[in-house]
Amino acid sequence: MLDQIVPKLLEGEFICESTTPSLFRALADEAFRADVDAFLGKIKRRLTVTPNGQAYYASWVKVGKEQRAEAKRVMVSIKQMIRPVIQFIELCMDSQKTDVAPSPGDRIDYPAILKSVTENPHLQEKLREFASLGKEFAANEASSNAMLGKVFQQLEKAGYIVFAYPEQEAWRFTGKLDYYYQVASFLMENEGIQQQDEKDDDPETGRLF
Repeated sequence: MLDQIVPKLLEGEFICESTTPSLFRALADEAFRADVDAFLGKIKRRLTVTPNGQAYYASWVKVGKEQRAEAKRVMVSIKQMIRPVIQFIELCMDSQKTDVAPSPGDRIDYPAILKSVTENPHLQEKLREFASLGKEFAANEASSNAMLGKVFQQLEKAGYIVFAYPEQEAWRFTGKLDYYYQVASFLMENEGIQQQDEKDDDPETGRLF
């Protein structure tokens, strides 16, 4: 199973109950986690778990000169998804008329959200706003179904949702949502950290990476 888990981790994937349940359950074993961590340690990586234990991913042991370029690439990628994910969460909450933010594993019923969006001008406007967040969110048609489908497609591509129930057109939030909440909190606490002077040569132990 090590040969299945390690490649996924090194490709930047998150292993969670929603995406790869068998691999996620395997990592529940402390001895096996130690084996994975030891293997990653050979290439200066380590096995990391999100704050609430919802997903595992590979991070660097230290972020120094050699890793700085890759760390910046990861940060840029994350920042590009901050607003879309926030807006998607708000869209889900508004359509469900709840004040409770979603958690990893929560179900997302596409037909129910589409019905709410179609019947609510405010939600239609919120859906149209996705197009301003990047061309990848712009649908070829102006229909609610086309626009919502595009949003779901991009959130799946980014790893935040998974198509769990095809027969019911229902999705699930993945464990990466737990990581997202951590990142959002980190960026709020450290606003401007991405502009840190690159002349600083001291290695950093990454909280996120």
